Amino acid sequence: MLFTPESGLAHHCLLISRCLLYPSYVSFNCLLSLYITTFQEEKTPNYVLLKKIFLTPVYAAFFVLFLPIMLVFLPIRCALLYVRRPFMCSQHHTPYTDWQTQVLKNAIDKGFHKFGVATANLCLMPELASKMNHLTNVSYRARKIGEKIITSQFFDREWEKEELEMKMYSSNIEAKSCRENGLIGCAGDNTENQQKPVDQCLEGDVSTDFPVVDVFAIQEAWSSYQNKLLIQQLQKIFPYIVHDAGVHAFRNNAFFLNSGLLIASKHPISAVDFKAYTCFVKHGKLLSNGLLMTQLLLGSSKANNRNRYIGYVFNTHLQSYQGKDQIIPKQLDEMLDWIKQFKAENTKFGDIELFCLVCGDFNFDNFSPADRESSQHPLFTEFSDFCRVQANLDKSWTVGTELRPEFMHDNIVSTPEGLKTVLEDQALRQCHLVDADIVEHCKEAIVTGTVKKDAQGNVLIFPEGGRRRIDYILSGRSSPLNVAGYHFVTKLATLTDHIPVAMEFTCPKLH
Repeated sequence: MLFTPESGLAHHCLLISRCLLYPSYVSFNCLLSLYITTFQEEKTPNYVLLKKIFLTPVYAAFFVLFLPIMLVFLPIRCALLYVRRPFMCSQHHTPYTDWQTQVLKNAIDKGFHKFGVATANLCLMPELASKMNHLTNVSYRARKIGEKIITSQFFDREWEKEELEMKMYSSNIEAKSCRENGLIGCAGDNTENQQKPVDQCLEGDVSTDFPVVDVFAIQEAWSSYQNKLLIQQLQKIFPYIVHDAGVHAFRNNAFFLNSGLLIASKHPISAVDFKAYTCFVKHGKLLSNGLLMTQLLLGSSKANNRNRYIGYVFNTHLQSYQGKDQIIPKQLDEMLDWIKQFKAENTKFGDIELFCLVCGDFNFDNFSPADRESSQHPLFTEFSDFCRVQANLDKSWTVGTELRPEFMHDNIVSTPEGLKTVLEDQALRQCHLVDADIVEHCKEAIVTGTVKKDAQGNVLIFPEGGRRRIDYILSGRSSPLNVAGYHFVTKLATLTDHIPVAMEFTCPKLH
C-alpha cells in the first residue's frame, strides 16, 4: 500500500470525534490516576492523600459533565476506526528537510552513505496506564522526548552541503579502514555456527546521545493525543512518519488501544502495511500489537536508473507477561510469514535491497530460562542480531534495556551521563536494570523483582545481572551489513523505562 497522507471525510470525522471525546478522556484518566500510586509517590503519602481529597470531586464533576458527549461519539469513533485503513501517514516538508533529502541523495548516489537506525520503547500511553508503569506526565514526556531526539539529529543549517557530505565521506572511509583491519563485524556473517572471536569484532558502547539515524522505530506510542506532540517534534527532521497503526475490532483489541508502533523516516516511504497478531493473552486482548511494515525508497543505481535502491524496516511489539503460555514464539511465526509476504508484494523487478531490518520491543532476552524457546526461534536463522554470540549467550559488552521501575528515578540515573555511568558499572547496573534470569514471564518477577545481595548486603555479581536485553535491531542475512557502530543510548533518562538502542552500518550493495 502506497504511502499517502490522510484525507477524506472519514478521516476528518475521526479527528472531530477524537476532539469531542478529549475532555472525557482527560477527566476519566485523571480521576482514576489519583488512585494508582507510583514508586515515587509512595515517598510522599500525605501529598497523594491531599490530591485525592481535593481533585477527586473536580475530575468526577468534569467526567459527569462530558459523559453525554462520550456516550454519543464513542460508538462513532469505534465505527470509524473499524472501517479505516490500519495506520495513518504523515508527510511534512520544510526547507531544512528538503535540503537534508538532497544531501542524503547525493551521498547515496556517490556510494558512501552510512545509514543509522534507532529503536525505543517510550511508554507514551494514557496517564492511567502510564502510572501503572510508574511514569507520569505523558504530555510533558512526549514533547521532551521529541525535543531530545531532534537535538541529537539537527545539523546547523548554515553548514554547507559539501561540509556535511565530507563528514559522511570521512566517517565511511574510517569504517572501510576498520573493516579491512577486522575491527568491524559484518552482521550478515554473524551465524550461529561460525562466529568471529569477540575481540575481533566491533564492540558496542553506551552513549549519552543518539547517532545520526535515517529511521527511528518507536513502540508504546499509544496515546493518539500525546503522539501529536511527539510527531510535531519529529517532523522537523523526519518528513515521513507512519503512526496510529492498529486493527480495531471487538475480537482484536475491543476498540481500546492501537499497536503503539511508529516509524519516522528521512527517506520516502514507498509502501506501508500493518497486521495484528492473532495470538495474545491477558492485557494483550486490549491492544492491537502487531507488525508495522515499511519499504523505503533510498535512491537508484548508477548503473541503471530503473533499478531502485530500497530498504525494509519492520517495527514490532511482542506480548509482555505471557506467563506460562508460549505466545511470543507464535507471534514470531506470524512475523516471519508477514515479512516474506510484504517483501514479495512490494519488491519490483530490478530492485536492489540494501537492508532489511526488524526493530522493536521483543519482550524476551537471550539468557533467561523463560525465554529459551523464543531465543532459539527460526527468526534468528534468517535475521542477525549483532549483540548475540549464539542462542542463550550475548556478547560480553551488551547491557540490559529494561529498567527497574522502583529505581529508575534515582538521582544517579536522572541524567544521561549518570545513567551511562550506571550501565558501565556491573554492580550499579544490577541495581537499576532487570536481571536476565527470568523463570516465568510475570509482573512480579520482572517489575518488582529484588536486587540479589549476599549476607553482608553487597550486590551479588553474576553474568546475567542487569542484562535483560529485550529491545532489538535485527538485520536480514540476505542483505548483509557492515556494522559501524552499536549503541545503548541514555539520552532519554527518566523519560522512559527502556534503554533505546541504535545501530550504524554501511551496505556492501551500495556502489
